[in-house]
Amino acid sequence: MIGTFSHSLSIVTTTNTDDAERHSNGTQFLIFMRHLCRTGQVKNFDEALDLFQRMARMKPVPSVKDFTLLLGVIMRLRHYTTAISLVKHMYSALGIEPDTITLNIVINCLCRLKLISFGFSVLGTMFKLGLEPTVMTLTNLINGLCVQGNVAQAVVLADHMEKIGYPLDVYTYGVLVNGLCKTGDTLVAVRWLRKMEERNWKPNVVVYSSVMDGLCKDGLVYEALNLFCEMVGKGVLPNLVTYTCLIQGLCNFGRWKEVGSLLDDMMKMGMMPDVQTLNILVDSFCKEGKVMQAKSVIGFMIIMGEEPDVFTYNSLIHVYCLQNQMNEAMRVFNVMVNGGCLPDIVVFTSLIHGWCKNKNINKAMYLLEEMGKMGYVPDVVTWTTLISGFCQAGQPLAAKDLFFNMHKHGQVPNIQTCAVMLDGLCKGNLLSEAVSLVEAMEKSNLDLNIVIYTILLDGICSAGKLNAAWELFSSLPAKGLQINVYTYTIMIKGLCKQGRLDKAEDLLMNMEENDCLPNNCTYNVFVQGLLTKKEIARSIKYLEIMRDKGFSVDAATTKMIINYLSTNKGDTEIQEFFFPKG
Repeated sequence: MIGTFSHSLSIVTTTNTDDAERHSNGTQFLIFMRHLCRTGQVKNFDEALDLFQRMARMKPVPSVKDFTLLLGVIMRLRHYTTAISLVKHMYSALGIEPDTITLNIVINCLCRLKLISFGFSVLGTMFKLGLEPTVMTLTNLINGLCVQGNVAQAVVLADHMEKIGYPLDVYTYGVLVNGLCKTGDTLVAVRWLRKMEERNWKPNVVVYSSVMDGLCKDGLVYEALNLFCEMVGKGVLPNLVTYTCLIQGLCNFGRWKEVGSLLDDMMKMGMMPDVQTLNILVDSFCKEGKVMQAKSVIGFMIIMGEEPDVFTYNSLIHVYCLQNQMNEAMRVFNVMVNGGCLPDIVVFTSLIHGWCKNKNINKAMYLLEEMGKMGYVPDVVTWTTLISGFCQAGQPLAAKDLFFNMHKHGQVPNIQTCAVMLDGLCKGNLLSEAVSLVEAMEKSNLDLNIVIYTILLDGICSAGKLNAAWELFSSLPAKGLQINVYTYTIMIKGLCKQGRLDKAEDLLMNMEENDCLPNNCTYNVFVQGLLTKKEIARSIKYLEIMRDKGFSVDAATTKMIINYLSTNKGDTEIQEFFFPKG
């Protein structure tokens, strides 16, 4: 049975499955099938499969063109694997030789399944069968390479196509331009756009919009607006996607006046912004802390008959959490839930992070329970946020329990989670626990970075265990790690704290030799160490170095200098440095 087509056959209103039975005799059935396929009325996979099976039982078997017409429908229904299997069945069971169009469908399906190497194998089969590939054959392969992220090879293939006599068509150019824009190669995409125009192909609004979107993402909004004017000047009308790309680009730079002008232009053309466009405005206002403006856009959204979605609410909740307005954040959360919009894991994580910043662990844990009730499994970001919250609230042992229980909830700590946990243990004076954690991480073959060891080094230095700290610091190159300015600064601070100024100075000198330039913080830390030991001459020497390098003293160094001057009024050396005569 073909199935129930009454909902989709608007043209043939009296046709039903019984009609199909009557038409299934030879030519009439094939005419009926072609009509369904060409008018887009086969919208259900089971119906398409039933048509194929009926064709396969016909005597004589229909031509390859009829089968290919139906296979194209199955491909458009996104049943790629089935389409490939049916082509194999045509060849092996029905004895139907595939033609170029049939194999084009196979290549397209393989490319959409990201099996690009098999797509090229089918191209080889075409040559063996004596079939001539078309521009569409090679365009499908170019599209496959772009989908796979191998845009450079797609460009090489496009160049090769032209050299061997396959002129690119408008679709091929569109695929290439879109692929280049998605991988951030916008300027190369612009060159292909110009090449397209040189070949007298007229880019459509999709191609122009792809390039404008890429330019905006690269921060080249001026160039995107120029291209927009060029497009309109050539008679290509912008669509909602075009305006949305430009609005996003302008919002990223806070160019609100121009955003308003574009919105006016849109609506004059009878094109109303949709939820996605308005969400860009809401999110951009929220990121700038302009909550009232964001709420005004949401009000406009509702007046237009558009319902705020989870992204809309999350933007507002996130900004309230950042501003420490947790009661407002929870009010928006309740409005969201009561309005029938289910929060996602991002919303919950934002709220949990907000309550953790407030050191209100009970509220954070309540939201974790609510997540579970709604069927959400907290991800590694949510767990990391909770662990950080417990550490900030001075409960590192409770954080540790969460850390080691993550696996029971199907989550594995990532390097960020480990860093947060380690920092909490170090700052909670649980150094032995911190060392044990790093040892466990090393045994688990986790790829530890310099950040992890820098956190541990800071903890060891803060505990006054300078020998252990130096041993760890010295072992880092052997672990294949590049010591950075932060790690050096922590070690210098630890040495200064123990009064080992000469060694700290040697380390400071070694930094430049190791291609790691000291920064403002490094010099301030060392000067503070010198001032603590009243090494005024050396302090002035490094203050002069700082001045020459364009660095300035920070608040802690300034306070130490003022304290020294107030208790050592007879010391003219440092006074003359800061207040030279004449």
